[in-house]
Amino acid sequence: MLADRVAALMRSGGWRHVTVTASMGNLGTDVVGVAADGRRWVLRCHRDPARLDPADVHRFADAVRQMRRAEVTMLVIAGTAPGPVLHAAAKAGVTVVDADSLSWWTSLQS
Repeated sequence: MLADRVAALMRSGGWRHVTVTASMGNLGTDVVGVAADGRRWVLRCHRDPARLDPADVHRFADAVRQMRRAEVTMLVIAGTAPGPVLHAAAKAGVTVVDADSLSWWTSLQS
């Protein structure tokens, strides 16, 4: 599962309080963790970029913002995000990352 993989990378990179959540029960949130600098990260993991649309990105960003749950909001996608999704994410302040490029996390907290 992509969320478990992301959580494992976060833990190995030094994140604390990393939790994999049930997406539907947490307004689209899949992984929550606290970086070494104290910032709280909220991530949503999506396996199929073709099924993701801009409205999904806005709902996720709005839910996180309303709950004041994160300093960093990220969408991890298994594959390349469609242009409209990238545009929506940029407007909503959501960082989009391809799951295959996550190895940088392990060095971030060093």
